[in-house]
Amino acid sequence: MIERSHHDMGGLPGGKVEPTEHDYAEWERRIDAMAVLLWGLKGTKKRFSVDEHRRAIESLPPQMYDALSYYEKWIFALAQCAIGRGLITSEELGRKMSDKGSEMRGPRMNHDMGGLPAGEVKPTEHDYEEWERRIDALAVILGRSGELTVDERRKAIESLPPDCYDRMSYYERWTAALAQTLLQRGVITTDELARRMAQIDARK
Repeated sequence: MIERSHHDMGGLPGGKVEPTEHDYAEWERRIDAMAVLLWGLKGTKKRFSVDEHRRAIESLPPQMYDALSYYEKWIFALAQCAIGRGLITSEELGRKMSDKGSEMRGPRMNHDMGGLPAGEVKPTEHDYEEWERRIDALAVILGRSGELTVDERRKAIESLPPDCYDRMSYYERWTAALAQTLLQRGVITTDELARRMAQIDARK
């Protein structure tokens, strides 16, 4: 029996589709152009295939897949394909993201709320759900084993696209950051992650 992947909506109720047109933001145009060049279209050298790119998108963790916009998914997939093909290394990507982060500190970064009005802070206590406890425990274990530092996890969280960052809960950000960092480090592959996710979905 073929297991349904998270992205596969075929046959499921999805409501009425209302086609709309909109102008693309500059960064979306750049991502589209980069993909065309990397796919070997327009007479350029083929670096990886459209199918590889699509597979990387479909292998995103469910929470991340649902939270990311169309071209945000493309960004993550392009990066993963480029790392997998050896075009760039996770270290090079990390350094470039760090450089870009430094440039962004003129304009305020999305996670930086320092000095902004946010209303009264009311501390409350709540019991954590089982999946939240598991994510917390996994982060501790990975940190102690040297597979992932707190700084790497924090950096991955702070690098989430703005609307993705705003929509995700605290531990959903942790989940996305852990998955992305482990993929970049080569600790797991997108195929391994996708297979495990399919196994878990089948148990529900």
